[in-house]
Amino acid sequence: MDALRALADRLDSGRDLKAYSELLAFQLDGPGGSRPWQVDRLLRKPLAALEGGRDRLAQRHADAHCNVDAQNELTLIATASLLDSDFHRRRPGQFRRPWQGAWEEICEATLDAAVASSHSSSRALHDYQYGFERWCDKWLNALLQLAPAEQHDGSSPIPARWTRARKILERELQRDLGDEPWVTELADRLHHVGRGLVTGIGVTTAERVVVAYDGSEVIDLPWPAQYLLWAQYPGGTRQVGNSQHHLTALPRLFILLDRLSRRSLEVIGDTSWHDSPAVYQQAIDGVTKAAFSPAAHCWWNATAAGKLPRLLHTARADADAARQQAQRTQAPWR
Repeated sequence: MDALRALADRLDSGRDLKAYSELLAFQLDGPGGSRPWQVDRLLRKPLAALEGGRDRLAQRHADAHCNVDAQNELTLIATASLLDSDFHRRRPGQFRRPWQGAWEEICEATLDAAVASSHSSSRALHDYQYGFERWCDKWLNALLQLAPAEQHDGSSPIPARWTRARKILERELQRDLGDEPWVTELADRLHHVGRGLVTGIGVTTAERVVVAYDGSEVIDLPWPAQYLLWAQYPGGTRQVGNSQHHLTALPRLFILLDRLSRRSLEVIGDTSWHDSPAVYQQAIDGVTKAAFSPAAHCWWNATAAGKLPRLLHTARADADAARQQAQRTQAPWR
């Protein structure tokens, strides 16, 4: 209860991405790590009260962490993670090439002009080649990390992330290239191009697809974003031990990010039908329990040959029938 109270204080003081993620991940284990329904009956009541307190607190702050601004922030974090993962691969992928090409062109043009006008900048090109990867790394990390004070400043933390990235980029450039008058302009141009690339990736990959997620795996996202992902895009959930397996619709961006790592997401179909969380829940409830055993690896493998899409189709048909029945009840003449 003390830990839950501390989280409540942090959330009441303002929007706190990390605190809300910790709340969603808040463990309700009894002695020895056992779940509430496995502990002595004398402990079940206080543990149930604790679980209820956690759920009420999460609901009270859900609007600030699951609204459109919050989804845009998660998209920004995911895009930065995608670029960061792609940038550090031994063989550059489809996102690093335009990124690196644009930054190199700007750097070389700026530094050529600087070298021509000042002999003191003759070593700038060498320093640029040495520092390029570190600049990108620092810039992307600034988009991923945000201090609590910055989160509380304003209704949306996205501008704070961009401002922080711009300041860190200029600081790193000054560290390598010196306090030249053209460093500020170089930072502005690199930041502007980088922002355009990040925004463009987020927009072009916003299309949603139905995905199955294996809870025993991990998506290549920063830890706080793992829990926010399923809070902001709710669907069907199956709890098996300490793992939560999901069936829901996510922007294709997260599929691209996942494919750079473990492949814990599997695309099941499109979202031409606007499913509710209840539809996804009915579909995932139809999967046999044995499919979620550790031996099955990714649980959707046990529902191959179209079985999972058929379960989703059935759930959609049931939802459509229920909706039509409700309409007939309200307006029987239709």
